[in-house]
Amino acid sequence: MTENKSNNRTIFSCFLGAFLMLFQIGVYFVYIPWNIERLQISESELGLGLLVFGISNLISNQISGRYIVPNIGTKNSMVIGLFIVAFCPLILVSAPNYLSFLLAYIPFGIGVGLFHPSAQSQISMIESETSRILTPLYQAAFSAGSLVGAIAAAFFIKSMSDPRLIFSLLGLILTLGSIAIFRLGLLKNLEILEKTPRFKLPKNNILIFGFLLMMNYATMGIILDWSALWLTRDFLAPLFIGGIIIIVFNIGEIVSRLLASKLIKRYSERFVGGYLSVFSGIILFLCIMTSNLYVIVVGTVIFGFGTANFAAIVIRQAINITDEPIPLTVSNLVTLGFAGFIFGPALVGYLAEYLGLTFNMYLLSVIWGLNGVALLVMMKRIKYT
Repeated sequence: MTENKSNNRTIFSCFLGAFLMLFQIGVYFVYIPWNIERLQISESELGLGLLVFGISNLISNQISGRYIVPNIGTKNSMVIGLFIVAFCPLILVSAPNYLSFLLAYIPFGIGVGLFHPSAQSQISMIESETSRILTPLYQAAFSAGSLVGAIAAAFFIKSMSDPRLIFSLLGLILTLGSIAIFRLGLLKNLEILEKTPRFKLPKNNILIFGFLLMMNYATMGIILDWSALWLTRDFLAPLFIGGIIIIVFNIGEIVSRLLASKLIKRYSERFVGGYLSVFSGIILFLCIMTSNLYVIVVGTVIFGFGTANFAAIVIRQAINITDEPIPLTVSNLVTLGFAGFIFGPALVGYLAEYLGLTFNMYLLSVIWGLNGVALLVMMKRIKYT
């Protein structure tokens, strides 16, 4: 098998896994208001569930990067992770009580922690070998999955009354996807698997990039986990259009990520990752102030477009300056990023309960705008060191 053909199969398997995982999660996001009502839980109790997800994900990221991947390879780690995730949403919508609901987030976090860093490592390794810009496209597969999932959820709500049947079928699809990745993914003997060094804290620049991802991930749930509830409660929208914010946000993200390579080559990573994040944060803030659903929808599209490539630029910048194995650097970045799920969901849930979901949307636009400013400062700092 030629190196180019092997790379293309690897890229496809990473994109396939990312799409399928977020497709299922995108469907579940729209069902969150229904599940909250079914279990009679509050926003802060939902936030605690996401906290459990964050902790299990953080532990899984480090175990994956330091022990599992060096021994079984990134492809096998991806396959195991996707297989674990396959039926987690089914467990969430079938949970008979709040405790079962919380416990279901443990395997969910573990599965995502096995899949995502491994897939990103494969993408980053190919980028390093070929100078191709692939991370934004890989993340576009996540956005596409979430978008199709949110659209599919509207169809499911209208045509299928039992969510357990829906998520059983989706679990089967993800299981078949994990088998496909096992057949198509990168062979272990073709991977660049360096010996993992003894544990030490990442260098300052990597820590700072990880912190930027942390703030991004800590607040990402505002638009993905909470926007459907925001529309159904604050705007009294029916459940089947509760996912409209997720849909238009993902449309903006997908377009931006598909254009990322051209935008980076024409303008720069500073413009794509930094300036667009600042501009789009300001736009969303102003649109929310109007309290007009249609204006907010337009602002969300712009926000999705402007912030879509922030995480990709952060990862690319970190990979460019690291002197450690790529899988370990990616694992450290993702661990720091997903640490945002440890404090973010609980804090967001608390703020939603006591200050309102609209306040959280304002907070999202401010934090992501400031993240863009911080990235610009970091890129300038690296340039002159």
